[in-house]
Amino acid sequence: MSGAVRSLGRTHPGDQNQERKSMPAAPPAGGVDPADVHTAAELAAALKALVGDRSYSEMDRAVRGYGRLPKSTLGEAVNIGRPSENTVELILRACAVPREQWPSWKAAWERTRTEVPPGLAGLIRVEKADPRRLGVHAPIDAPEAVGDLPIYVSRDTDSDPRGVRALIGQAAERGGLVVLVGDSSVGKTRCAYEAIRALVPQWWLLHPADAEQVRQAAAVAPHRLVVWLDELQKFMGGPAGLASDTVRDLLSCGSILVATIWPRRYDAYVALPQDSDPYAREREVLGLADIVHLGSRFSPSELERAQNAAQAGDRRIALALQSSDHGLTQVIAAGPQLIDRWCSADPYAAAILNAAIDATRIGVQSPLGTNLLRDAAPGYCDARQRADASDNWFETALAYATTKLKGAAAALAPVAAPGAMGRPVGYLVADYLQQHAGQQRRIAKIPASTWQALVDYLTDPTDQARVAGSARARLLNCYAEALYRKATNSGDRNAANHLADVLAERGQTEEALTLLRPLADAGDVDAAHRLVHLLTRIGEVDEVQVRAEAGDRIADYMLATIAASEGRAEEALALLEARAEAGDRFAAYRLADLLANQGRVEEALALLEARAEAGDQFAAYRLADLLANQGRVEELVALLEPLADAGDTNASSRLDFLMAGQGWFQDAYMRLKERADTGDDDAAFWLAKLLAEEGRFEELRQRADAGDRFAAWRLATLLAEHGQAEELRRRAAAGDGYAGAQLANALETAGRAEEASQVRRYGLSNDEVGMNTSISTY
Repeated sequence: MSGAVRSLGRTHPGDQNQERKSMPAAPPAGGVDPADVHTAAELAAALKALVGDRSYSEMDRAVRGYGRLPKSTLGEAVNIGRPSENTVELILRACAVPREQWPSWKAAWERTRTEVPPGLAGLIRVEKADPRRLGVHAPIDAPEAVGDLPIYVSRDTDSDPRGVRALIGQAAERGGLVVLVGDSSVGKTRCAYEAIRALVPQWWLLHPADAEQVRQAAAVAPHRLVVWLDELQKFMGGPAGLASDTVRDLLSCGSILVATIWPRRYDAYVALPQDSDPYAREREVLGLADIVHLGSRFSPSELERAQNAAQAGDRRIALALQSSDHGLTQVIAAGPQLIDRWCSADPYAAAILNAAIDATRIGVQSPLGTNLLRDAAPGYCDARQRADASDNWFETALAYATTKLKGAAAALAPVAAPGAMGRPVGYLVADYLQQHAGQQRRIAKIPASTWQALVDYLTDPTDQARVAGSARARLLNCYAEALYRKATNSGDRNAANHLADVLAERGQTEEALTLLRPLADAGDVDAAHRLVHLLTRIGEVDEVQVRAEAGDRIADYMLATIAASEGRAEEALALLEARAEAGDRFAAYRLADLLANQGRVEEALALLEARAEAGDQFAAYRLADLLANQGRVEELVALLEPLADAGDTNASSRLDFLMAGQGWFQDAYMRLKERADTGDDDAAFWLAKLLAEEGRFEELRQRADAGDRFAAWRLATLLAEHGQAEELRRRAAAGDGYAGAQLANALETAGRAEEASQVRRYGLSNDEVGMNTSISTY
């Protein structure tokens, strides 16, 4: 093993916090303390002092049988300070340095190979890093507990050939991104910390505050740097989020990137989109990563090691092992106490906790300020509770929520402003509580007080855009518009595109066009799509024609679509063929559709097959659909099975859906349901489609009521198609944005444009948003 990843004589990382009786350390050889060595010049001086008045020939004779120390090699070591690891060992042997002091000298040599990268502030050696500051949860108090952290219980992944340590070892050789996926408080951060501490203790560690600091690191091409990305989602999202180019730059100079993330967030990022692609950047980043999954419970072998640690005197682990209701790491992080604190809160503490939990689950990642929490809380209390509130209700509730439990964690953790002492800028929900309570409240209606507080007090543009998206999904466009405007004013082009959508839906077409035109002219592809589609919808085909003649490929494609819809098939085919040959994959898909519609199925199949063989997954999916339509089952299976076997969950679920239509319904249905119930979004999408096509309304309704957004979307569509006006209205009033969208469309079709506009802008919560008119059943 190379010097980059060997432990250099360190004790096992699990021993770092335990008191040990040992013999007094021998004085440093030659009076030189290698702990003071950090640079090549300091290493040269230390080695020169160690050698003392020994001659070159004397040094060379002393290592005979182990190697050679020629005059040139020794002279370079003591004058320049750039020896090889083997040369350092030979010098230590020749100078009769006690063996127990060798690890300190080797650590010094490691440090000289990892000097401070230029232009980067806030770096620290990995071995000096504080695990608590890196995100390792504070442990519970326990009688006679020793050290800041319990003994590290080695995880199975530590010795797995494809586990954390093996992957970080490989990354130390050639650069790498290692992502640990697991629920809150399962030990991801501790596992990663112990791995880098054991393998690359002398490397520099960067714990960035945001993606901008990661980009700064990539710009200076650092050598032997660990970039610590605990809670990876905090570095993702929006135009300022982490991009694959930045990661590639760091990997190319040999950096190690270590990240952690929750499974639901990871699954959302990597799932292939059905239409729009909100997580394209995130998926590209994760496509560069080696993934390690940590389970919520210890395996039998891990539990055995934990029991050994408890028997060795670790009181925290001994206490945690007594719980059978929660995992060991969750108990050590005070997980059960956090849940009890939430469940036992009085109405006012519960109000600010639920407001914080709801804000976090709909997209807020920055600290939640006191004004936001105070203004959001009334919506969680009834009229009597609001009347009975004392003058200091908020201060009392906040004190309850921020009290540390068993010395480990608080339900709301205060976060200070940069450089400030004792002045929290806001509060973050404890991860374990957020994971548990967020799931419990996943379909709970968020009161208007919270939405308005988010509009009033959110200042982070990325948070604003995320929350706006959540508001829009619930058809609360009054809040979505306000938040998108704020994010747009901060320069978020993606938010500007979504704002244009909201404006267009509300009938403010000219404002939407005014917003989109400069973005499209500046090369924003999403804006160009929106602009051309909006122009087409309002009949401004002449402007589309002008844009096509100016080289706008999207306008060109739209003209082909218009031609096809008007029966001018040959003209449409010619336009699409030109776009497809120019590399436009969407034109190629539309061309295949048009060819199939014209009865030229073999040509369509050949076109899609060629693209699929070139690695175009979406072409493979469209090819599968066309094969299914043609009843060519064997070819369909041959196409999708290899993709499914390689881990493509979309291909697997699509195959089950298509096979259900070929006579294997029950088996395919059960496979889709099993995966959907474990959080697989691809399976949930295709299961909802299958239930809708089979007319299984009741099961679709049950899944929608349980929070399945794909089922809610399909159900709303079916209710509208079957004229189920009353149920559609009830679901919309309960906060179902898909039902609200269908209701608005129906109202508009019925000539009730004003009511449709009100639904799109405000939803149906009249009592919450102050609407003066009610929406009657259409």
